[in-house]
Amino acid sequence: MTTAFKLRRLDVRDLETLRDIAEETFLDTFAAQNAPENIATYVAAAFSIDRVASELTNTDSQFFFIETGADLAGYLKLNTGAAQTEQTLPNALEIERIYVRRGHQGTGLGKALMQHAIERAIAANVDWLWLGVWDQNEKAIAFYRSSGFTEFDQHDFYMGRDLQRDIMMKRPINRP
Repeated sequence: MTTAFKLRRLDVRDLETLRDIAEETFLDTFAAQNAPENIATYVAAAFSIDRVASELTNTDSQFFFIETGADLAGYLKLNTGAAQTEQTLPNALEIERIYVRRGHQGTGLGKALMQHAIERAIAANVDWLWLGVWDQNEKAIAFYRSSGFTEFDQHDFYMGRDLQRDIMMKRPINRP
């Protein structure tokens, strides 16, 4: 059963809270599998207040918090157009980040965020919803497969000085 929740689109007033939850959930997800110096280098760049502010104010990106009562449980970042991290698929919407805080995992909130992303893709009249996922993140890969995503490509990226690989996954958007 899914926990009762509320989704809320973010604006600049949410900048510091977004930066904090982005860093927290990233570290919870990846710190144990990566060298501390590589994580520190990545986090310093990816979650600096200036970088997050730039992403939050980009008109081709949308951020959403998922809240349970007064508790911030996770967040979602969607990209269109030039904000997408890859330009491989035509007429597509990217899920760049979908994170649920550790204490809320297993409550259906990840599925709720995914459903919201699908609804936004339908509303945007795109053909594809896609994302990239670290090839070592088996739990996330299984979740995306269960949500209808299939692998279509891969790309390399650096976590600090460590070369890693993302699997790119897509799912068609069936409009009513």
